[in-house]
Order: sequence, then C-alpha cells, then structure tokens
Amino acid sequence: MAEPLLLAAYHDAVLSSLRKLSWVKDAETYPENVTPLTTPAVYFSLEGWEPGATCDGQLNVVLNASLYMVIDRSSATEKKPDIYARAAAADVSQWIEGQQFGLTHIEPAIFTGAAEDNFDPRLDAYLVWRVSYQQSVAFGPDPFAVTAAPLSKALLSRAPQVGEQHVGDYRLIYQTDCCEEEDNGTAGR
Repeated sequence: MAEPLLLAAYHDAVLSSLRKLSWVKDAETYPENVTPLTTPAVYFSLEGWEPGATCDGQLNVVLNASLYMVIDRSSATEKKPDIYARAAAADVSQWIEGQQFGLTHIEPAIFTGAAEDNFDPRLDAYLVWRVSYQQSVAFGPDPFAVTAAPLSKALLSRAPQVGEQHVGDYRLIYQTDCCEEEDNGTAGR
C-alpha cells in the first residue's frame, strides 16, 4: 500500500521541480499571480481527481492537473514568442511524462495533452499553453499499515481449552529469536 499523499506537500514538490527547469523564471499555483507577470512562467493547477483502481482498502485516486506555460506576447528577448510558447509546451510535455517530483510514494505522471489556452481574460496580454497530465496517488491511511510491534510469538489451542486457565495447554507455532529467553515452558507442548 502507498503512503498517503498530502496535497500541500504535493504542491510544494511540483513547484519545486518546475523551478529547476532552466528557462522558467516564475513557477506558482494558478492563478496565484496577477498581471504583470514575470515570464516565461509555468503555473500549476490541480483541477480535481477521480476514483482510481483500488482493491487494497485505501482510497486511490487519479489526479487531473495542468501546467500553464505563460509567455509575454511582446517579449523583447524572443523574436517569435508564439513559437517559443509552443516550444516551452513541448519541453514540458516531454518533461512531465514519468515525473514523480521527488515523491517516491506516487505513481509516475502520465502526459494527457497540450493545447493553446485562451480561456482566462486576465492573461490576454500573454501567450498561454496548457499541458495536462494525470497521476495516481493514495489518499488516507493504509488500513493494513503495521502500527504496533511485530508479532513475536503465536500459540495455538482448540476450543473449549482456551483462556487463562489453559495457557499451559497451548502449542507454540511461531516464535522469533528474541522471545526464546522469555519462553515460559510452553514451547514443548
């Protein structure tokens, strides 16, 4: 079973990974910042989740997320900002496939698509491309996680010879090396 995902830690891991890309000048959650923006930028949006394959008692979900590449239309450093925006989206499309953002307890990301995005009127002064991906993770605790000390000894009996008065009648069926010194004489029975 997987270690449960903490969403705040996931956001931090994704943003930290994006900030390591050499061409990214700003990486934040979307739409955290308002214009004017420092570009080229990548904004992360966790858009929701749906039930994932599960058979282990833990809630498994598939996250639906997007990364928005934002490039200034009037960029003085780029001759063709529209081509630069597409190239940035292509770069991130390749980069996202298989990403775990340094979190080993989540499944690798799966690239699901890329397209120009003109939806947000606050970003009309920018070229925006969206790269979408999915990632399978676990929510909630593992119902089978071992939270107590490991089993050191197991004894077997048959009803009705059970309970405190019949401990001497039990048969030892398992014992770790650490318990041999504590044996109360029931091992040979």
